[in-house]
Amino acid sequence: MKLRRHIPSLFTIINLFLGFIAIINIQEGNYNLACYLILIASFLDGMDGKIARTFGISTDFGMEIDSLADMVSFCLAPSIIVYHLYTNTLPGILGEFIAAGPLIFGAIRLARFNVSSNNDIPSSVFTGLPTPAGALSIASLGLFTVQEKANPEYTQPILILPIIFCISFLLVSKIKYPKFPLLNFHSGISNTIFIFLLLIFFITFTVGLIFGYESRVLMFFCGLYIFSGIFKQFFNSENNKMEATLN
Repeated sequence: MKLRRHIPSLFTIINLFLGFIAIINIQEGNYNLACYLILIASFLDGMDGKIARTFGISTDFGMEIDSLADMVSFCLAPSIIVYHLYTNTLPGILGEFIAAGPLIFGAIRLARFNVSSNNDIPSSVFTGLPTPAGALSIASLGLFTVQEKANPEYTQPILILPIIFCISFLLVSKIKYPKFPLLNFHSGISNTIFIFLLLIFFITFTVGLIFGYESRVLMFFCGLYIFSGIFKQFFNSENNKMEATLN
């Protein structure tokens, strides 16, 4: 019984270890492997919470170590990717300052999440882009940069860094994003659609690995997730304005 309580934390510790290995590989120039490790870590991060809730074994310790692991795998590791690929040639500490964006905004986002006691927020959504999604988005850009060396005009820092800044800012935004779906088909149409999209992602990503376009697949699905929250927020705001006008 006591051993079962620690199963979710075991997933979290593996997530933390993968983030550490990713950082080592970034420093050694193995960007592809580092990005794949972040992808695996994000999957484990989604699973630990599901396991804890499924078996009713959530603990304060589990929540705290999960945030610490997220800091390494989804905040620090992406910042190091940004530094090594895009900003390490900038003068002074400008490169370090810009590259720290995912780390700083991610830390704020995790701290806010931990201390939040707003019961009005539905349990099915996050407020702000989740750090795993932000890390995957940056990892997809890193993969694309490495794999598109023949077309460097598409991977210039002047094009990539504004995108990374927007991703970092979304971490602390008020935009609502859906959580990892429940693993069943009777929890609503949105949950079912999310599951099918995940299945399509894994299939297309696997095919992409074979043919060498996995970075584009990852970018597409990360972009789809990011813009889904933005569009939903926009349409909800418009609907609220219309209702206020009618009233």
